[in-house]
Amino acid sequence: EKEEEKKDEKKEDEKKTDDKKEEKKEEPKKDSKNETETKQVPEKPVMIKETLKLHTLHFGIPKIENNTPSKEKLAALKKVDDDKRETEKSRNNLESFVINMKDVLEEDDLYKSASTPEELEKMQDALRAETDWLEEESWGETFVVFNARLAKIEDYCDPVIKRVKEMKARPAAIADLKQAFNLTEQFLKKIYNQTEELRYHTATELENLEKLLSTTKEWLEKTSKEQDALAKNVDPVLKIEEIATKKTALERDLYYLVRKPIPQWYKDKLNKMMEALKNSTKPEGTTKTDEGKKTDEETKEESKSEEAKTEDKQEGGKSDETPVEPPSEEKQSEEKPADEKTEKETPAEEKSKDEVVSEEPSGKEESKDTDKEEL
Repeated sequence: EKEEEKKDEKKEDEKKTDDKKEEKKEEPKKDSKNETETKQVPEKPVMIKETLKLHTLHFGIPKIENNTPSKEKLAALKKVDDDKRETEKSRNNLESFVINMKDVLEEDDLYKSASTPEELEKMQDALRAETDWLEEESWGETFVVFNARLAKIEDYCDPVIKRVKEMKARPAAIADLKQAFNLTEQFLKKIYNQTEELRYHTATELENLEKLLSTTKEWLEKTSKEQDALAKNVDPVLKIEEIATKKTALERDLYYLVRKPIPQWYKDKLNKMMEALKNSTKPEGTTKTDEGKKTDEETKEESKSEEAKTEDKQEGGKSDETPVEPPSEEKQSEEKPADEKTEKETPAEEKSKDEVVSEEPSGKEESKDTDKEEL
């Protein structure tokens, strides 16, 4: 009984300790719930509106009501700057032209050969006078004066400059014109090699192109001869501008014919010709195959008939020692069609000949045995 009482006491003590622990756990949970509740409900901000009054005060320069005089002053200052910039530019142009022409006339032989002695003296004197004026009297002059003096000195030098440009650019221009000649000749040759049925360019178009080609060639030959006869210090007869115009005219007519659209009747004609070619080639192939089939069948039949003859001789026991002759070439040529020019043996005929030759010795031996038995 005492032991049972002790056990009961122990159980009661354990229950009490457990209850205390549970109470301790529940207390902090309740505190945490209260904290979360306080955090979740924030206070709403309160908006306060107040009207503000502003007073503007202007400091410094007062506002100008009439600004036209200031604008005029600014425009005048801008014009002075522009004029100054323009005078510097025109002065530099004049100085660079004078210096370059001096160097060219002293060093380049083309310019010397392209100018006459009188022109050379005029240019040198004018260039010398311009250099003196630029060094001594040009200060304070406007751009109008510089441009006028530049135009005056260019008039002295322009004829020589143009001749030199023509001499330098003429070979390339002539080469381009000759290339246009070659292209037109190739085009015309290609068309004339075709039949008239396959041409869709008219005769008048081709004739006009030929005429233009011949006239430009004659003009080039004539003017080139005249140009070769002239001296270098004379104005040229064969000019670059004329060469370019002749080239453009020839290329215009050429490219018009090259890029001419193909008409529908020409396309239909080509399609019909292609169909006719296909139809003409088909029966030839079929006849050749038929002839080949016929020759193969004939050779097979001949080989079969020869084998049957040899078998009959072996069974009858005939004593004929004459070998079975293969079909002669004359017979084969008679049986073949007359259209065949060359007579060739087919593989089937060769096989049949080999079989006949192999069977001949066996027939000879059997005939000898039968002769002995009869004796």
